[in-house]
Amino acid sequence: MIKNYLNDNKIPTANQLRYSKATFWENKTVKNILKNEVYIGNTVQNKRSRISYKNRKLRSNPQEQWNIVENTHEPIIEKQVFDKVQKMVIVQKYNRNEKKHKFLLDGLLFCYECKHKIGVRGKKNGYMFMICNNYRRNSKLGLCTSHGFSYEALEKTILQYIKNLFLAIDSKKIELNIKNNRTKQDYGKMLKQKQAEINLVKDNIDKMYVDKLNNKISEEMYNRLFDKLIKEVNQKEKEYNELKNKKENALQDDSKEIEKIVKEFLKLEKPTPEIMKVIIYKIEIHQDKQVDIIFNFKRLNNISVSNAQTD
Repeated sequence: MIKNYLNDNKIPTANQLRYSKATFWENKTVKNILKNEVYIGNTVQNKRSRISYKNRKLRSNPQEQWNIVENTHEPIIEKQVFDKVQKMVIVQKYNRNEKKHKFLLDGLLFCYECKHKIGVRGKKNGYMFMICNNYRRNSKLGLCTSHGFSYEALEKTILQYIKNLFLAIDSKKIELNIKNNRTKQDYGKMLKQKQAEINLVKDNIDKMYVDKLNNKISEEMYNRLFDKLIKEVNQKEKEYNELKNKKENALQDDSKEIEKIVKEFLKLEKPTPEIMKVIIYKIEIHQDKQVDIIFNFKRLNNISVSNAQTD
């Protein structure tokens, strides 16, 4: 395999060259290089985009939405060679839909230590266990540990944890009270008010200048008032920028959305992978079997203890 050849011959990765990080070649990295049209002189844009203005997470766009501009720079690989490589088995698209088993938490499990995905595998006796994909692919390199323990135990623990949390929310034992914290909407109103104050002071400066031109106030009076108003504008603009920074870090008012998801989840006899992806952003598995649940709702993360312990 290309990956093994590069690692065995100690060919440095991009991160090793750029950041001096102790990283290794992986199949995904090699595959991306082999498919990258930049090496035949093309520029490819719009390969990824944000989910929405509220969610900064990036998602891959379908290939038909890519913007490809040919011959933007000197190629280092002949197009004929590149086209042949695309037809090779090594770069054929792996169809995830052909999985024999689909799990409730599929796609949500990640290794806390190395940040790679955690896979679920089975044995002949039907016992399902988890394994770090980085460890599975590169066990000889000692990049991570197996993180192997019962998937059934994890799923049962997480479902019970979420059910208890949602029951507490539904019965109002846990209040989703946004009044305790300012939201982005609150800061938006405050920014509008502060901008109005800045505009008013600037208008006063303009009017005062006109009065000076019309000899309604003296030069000395104008200079004294001008210095005072400029200081006031600078102070208000500083306050405006502080509010703007606070707005960027503030929470969305998602309490109604959370309550809707809570009720929908509690109605289900058997949760689906789809609703789990709506509720959970990711689940990080520690080497010592500690489990961190990161929810999609920031306010939900604030009110919950995002740890579940499995046996």
